[in-house]
Amino acid sequence: MARIVVVDRDAANEVDGETTATTVVLTREALESATGWELRAEGLCRGDVCVPRRDGDGLLVDDRIDLAAFAALLHRPLAYDADAGIAVLADAPDDHAAAFDARTAPPWTLPDLDGNAVSSAAFTGRKKLLVAWASW
Repeated sequence: MARIVVVDRDAANEVDGETTATTVVLTREALESATGWELRAEGLCRGDVCVPRRDGDGLLVDDRIDLAAFAALLHRPLAYDADAGIAVLADAPDDHAAAFDARTAPPWTLPDLDGNAVSSAAFTGRKKLLVAWASW
């Protein structure tokens, strides 16, 4: 076992896990600690929301959770670096599509040219244009 950093939403949690060439494997307790999801008889659950699962879905590996199968079950992309010991769960594409269709953007705070923090909340009710630039 090694320490793995699991990033989910805005939180990064360091938990015990194991990385292989193809996946990250966590204990049930580590998955719940890192993501809030737990494995119950009715499926993967967080609070009163449960996602049903089937035997043979690849979720369980020797009574531990395969994080790639977990991400696939929730329709969320997973990126991980075994050497760095970090795994990042992205939001489901359907969530982004719904926000795009509704023409809403997530809240953000970025520095202006003088280094002062500017939040999207400061422009509520007004149209916004965000210009990004990178040197590469």
